[in-house]
Amino acid sequence: MIGSVEKIKKFALNLFFPVFCVQCGQEGTYICKRCSEFVGEASLICPVCEESTFTGETHEACKGRYTLDGLIGVWEYEGVIKEMLLQIKYRGIAHAAQETMALAFLAMAKDTARFSPFLSFLLTIDTVLAFVPMWKRKERKRGYNQATLITKEIAVISGNSVASLLEKTKDTKSQTDLERKERLQNVKDSFEFAEQTLNPSISLGAGNTQNRRGKMPERVVLVDDIWTTGATMRECCKVLKKAGAKEVWGFTLARTV
Repeated sequence: MIGSVEKIKKFALNLFFPVFCVQCGQEGTYICKRCSEFVGEASLICPVCEESTFTGETHEACKGRYTLDGLIGVWEYEGVIKEMLLQIKYRGIAHAAQETMALAFLAMAKDTARFSPFLSFLLTIDTVLAFVPMWKRKERKRGYNQATLITKEIAVISGNSVASLLEKTKDTKSQTDLERKERLQNVKDSFEFAEQTLNPSISLGAGNTQNRRGKMPERVVLVDDIWTTGATMRECCKVLKKAGAKEVWGFTLARTV
């Protein structure tokens, strides 16, 4: 029944709001087959030192009490991927997020040598998805959080539960025009543990259950759209681990290179 409803929704969207490739304008998908051939897959890096690491796992020498245990950035933030993420971020097109996540999982499935540690972590039954939150007023004004849209699509594909684990407590400046040191200072102490776990309103994975209120999952995949300097995700990871998370991987669709 649910699958039929989704097919009807997709048909209606395509009928009244036809989809065009964000790069060349060809009708049919947001990234057409031809333009997808020019997508740049990003090399994986250690989220601490940002030097190369084949599988995205944090170097042993870089590991600390509150550091990320790994980082995935599927593509380089340029070209058609950049245009697609701008569509998701500023136009809130949920089915664009759906298409992008399908392409991301396809890319990871084709390169299991690199992505198997992350996929094994993600697909473990007790791993929970969390997203980088926005300042509440900004989210209300925009109407959505793009990281939440992406997280929902990961949940649909992977079957993981989604948890609202973090809350943004400061209205920070946009990171876009800040230098690296300014980014680090800008997000410092701007997040806190939200004291709530699995949220039924956004929990889309199969077989989800609601944990006791305030209990921190031990294994978390933290989701955002883009990795630039990593300041925001590192700060969020620190909060999660201080609250009790044992392992945290970061996942972004793209990273700047």
